[in-house]
Amino acid sequence: MKATVPAKTPDQYIAGFPAAVKKRLEEIRKTIRDNAPDAVEGISYGMPGFKYLGKPLVYFAGYENHIGFYATPTGHEAFKKDLAGYKTGKGSVQFPLTEPLPLALIKKIVQFRVKENEGMAAAKKKITATPVKKKATPADKEAGQVKQWLDKQEPAMRKEIDVVRKLIKKAAPALNERIKWNAPSYYTTVDLFTFGPYKNKRILLVFHHPAIVEINSPLLEGEYKDRRLVYFNSSKEAVKNEKELSRIIRLLTKKAGNL
Repeated sequence: MKATVPAKTPDQYIAGFPAAVKKRLEEIRKTIRDNAPDAVEGISYGMPGFKYLGKPLVYFAGYENHIGFYATPTGHEAFKKDLAGYKTGKGSVQFPLTEPLPLALIKKIVQFRVKENEGMAAAKKKITATPVKKKATPADKEAGQVKQWLDKQEPAMRKEIDVVRKLIKKAAPALNERIKWNAPSYYTTVDLFTFGPYKNKRILLVFHHPAIVEINSPLLEGEYKDRRLVYFNSSKEAVKNEKELSRIIRLLTKKAGNL
């Protein structure tokens, strides 16, 4: 009864049937379109089918004695009682050509499947939108510790220290920052220098890597065996001496890497 050449479109598929069957196929097709206007129509599994939101919605097909309607197992299970008078399979139902098409029932099934697909799409969107919580890395942990330390400081002091922190990061972006000796400390494979106590509104940097004694600079104070100190009376003074401070940091970082 059906044309032997595989149809490429629903129109070609329906055209291969006698007028009486064509009428029924068009009726069921219109019912689906009216109740799923945004669904995409095409040929799937050799029969007309509709997809909605990227998922199969329903299919239908013409046979010698019946019209096949396929609404996936869920669509048929939900209307099991309504379909009890027809021959059914797990995901199919046969509407005899000798009986009128139950268009009102088909309408309900299509509407049910539309809501199902919308629910699946919404659930997928929610899962996609939910950020995957990444496992904290050592760097994340150190950054958190630095933030906690800063949050405990007085606002004026934090503001001054933050200015110098930015100068340090700008001078040597590869340096890591963590809390050590109860203050922000900067390191590569070893610690190089650390903020000292903030006293008398003076910013102190303690360069405690032994290589610091090999560097000459007017900013470096102290004649200690293995360390030098840098004091700034304010963040403005630190900014004024940024070039020399950056030179010290970069040179120390280089020397420490070669030791």
